Amino acid sequence: MPTTDYLRPGLDLVFVGINPGLRSDAAGRHYAGPGNHFWPLLYESGIVPEAITCLEDERILDFNIGMTNMVARGSRGIDDLSLVELRGGATLLLAKLERYHPKIVCFNGKRIYEVFAGHRCNFGLQDERVADAMVFVMPSTSARTASHQRADKLVYFRQLKQALDGVREKKS
Repeated sequence: MPTTDYLRPGLDLVFVGINPGLRSDAAGRHYAGPGNHFWPLLYESGIVPEAITCLEDERILDFNIGMTNMVARGSRGIDDLSLVELRGGATLLLAKLERYHPKIVCFNGKRIYEVFAGHRCNFGLQDERVADAMVFVMPSTSARTASHQRADKLVYFRQLKQALDGVREKKS
């Protein structure tokens, strides 16, 4: 059961994952792996005002936030995806972003953005825009990302929250 895109026009923020992990793919839910830090960090950073889990991932839209993946096929990790799949997914992702025009696009993982953009990057807010959206790159929330601990990832979620607050202040 593949994960569902949660997209609609004018979202404040869209999270982009590389592709569903095996657990997420089986459950049909975003970031369903038991060790994935996504849902706890989303709340701890203040991006959402209440704790939610993968079992209610559709509620992300209640906060004017969306979710999608660059590649729809589930796998153990990015190494199981071919460059052809990744590049094809990048083309489809760009079309989605151009269709829905979010204010901020957050790539959950550095490698995913580097494949998408075709060049290297650093974590954090990028100088370039995609489909007129601000671009933010954070370390993958997967627990398998050993180079960044949960506390390190929280720093990037808090930076993203600041960018999101700025977008929301402009709207009001």
